[in-house]
Amino acid sequence: MFLIPGLVIGSYVTGMPFTLEERLEIIRYLFNHANEDGGWGIHIEGDSTVFGTALNYCAMRILGVKADHPVAVKARACLHKLGGATGAPSWGKFWLSVLNVYDWDGNHMVPLELWLFPDWLPFHPHRWWIHTRNVYLPMGYLYAVRFKAEENDLILALREELYTQDYYSIDWPAQRSHVAQVDLYTPHTTVLELILRRARHV
Repeated sequence: MFLIPGLVIGSYVTGMPFTLEERLEIIRYLFNHANEDGGWGIHIEGDSTVFGTALNYCAMRILGVKADHPVAVKARACLHKLGGATGAPSWGKFWLSVLNVYDWDGNHMVPLELWLFPDWLPFHPHRWWIHTRNVYLPMGYLYAVRFKAEENDLILALREELYTQDYYSIDWPAQRSHVAQVDLYTPHTTVLELILRRARHV
């Protein structure tokens, strides 16, 4: 439930659409795995989260589900009850930024420059677990270039649908560490917050 949205968003922003059969089957899967409250978690047995609900809602809309479809209406109500998409954790903020329905200024940095450090450093990215390494290298690049989909009617509509306040009135930098309570598995420490704030000014 957290990989499908990345596949759908990635395909959408790169202009690689699904076949009709693929679209219908992904939609069917999302419909069948929606929770009773209308949202989604990060796996099929998980309680609804902002991450799961916001991203799977976007996936549905990209795949052709209309905003007034009963499943979409219920999902949107669940998302708004959870506080809206500003409360998504970092990966949610990232994918929504790629889709151009969340501002890049609302993300903590993804420092691609770590790859320029000498190989002998104990925290050099080449020493990281392969899944982490293979995720954060492209994420670092997309963050560095502030990649985002071109605006269109769907993106403008999603900007209205995902939030509990006007999209253009949101204080994006204030959202960097904002994570909804249902998505907050490990709160940031004071030390981490100080590092993140300091890094922004380097």
